[in-house]
Amino acid sequence: MKKDIATLGGKGASLVKMTRAGIPVPPFFIIPAGAFDKKEILAEFKKLKTKYVAVRSSATAEDSLSASWAGQLESYLNVTEKNLLESIEKCRASIDSPRAKAYRTQKKLNKKKISVAVIIQKMVQSETSGICFTANPVTGDRNEMVIEAGQGLGEAIVGGKITPKTYIINKKSIGFGNLSGLAKLCLEIEKLFKYPQDIEWAIAKGKIYILQSRPITTL
Repeated sequence: MKKDIATLGGKGASLVKMTRAGIPVPPFFIIPAGAFDKKEILAEFKKLKTKYVAVRSSATAEDSLSASWAGQLESYLNVTEKNLLESIEKCRASIDSPRAKAYRTQKKLNKKKISVAVIIQKMVQSETSGICFTANPVTGDRNEMVIEAGQGLGEAIVGGKITPKTYIINKKSIGFGNLSGLAKLCLEIEKLFKYPQDIEWAIAKGKIYILQSRPITTL
């Protein structure tokens, strides 16, 4: 996975690992750090057979146990073919934003060479979405998982625009209720990465999709 992170970034490497393990991740492709081939990008976009995509940054030093780049770099939702290349350029440029520079200083990453891979992921027009922490990020209790859920796209929750409903679930009794399918899937992801995860999920037409997963850095 370390080799993947150097070219695909933490977020990208994590998506590849989950896809190989059969986790339901929406179709995507990754433009490796430093690569930008206009003809090739548009051809890959056509293969996704979708009008809208999410364009997400994936820093090559991303999401270690001590540093999560969540929210530090730009993401763009409902991007069309027309503004795809421009969105990719903006994602790449966000590594030099004042916010990202301040974060690098805070995490003592200034001497590290960090570049940005870009993930192009088929947009899931979710009815419900949210975040699942496979350990309680507030108390540190690893026997509990916390699911936050809201209507519409998950970015509203991540960006603090809406207050989600919060469910605290004991891992030993997840066989009950509407959330059990999601909870079981998230535990599978924790097992895959061998560490508690902060997972973004979405539900569209009754199907669960995993949009990304990173280690919980507060434990």
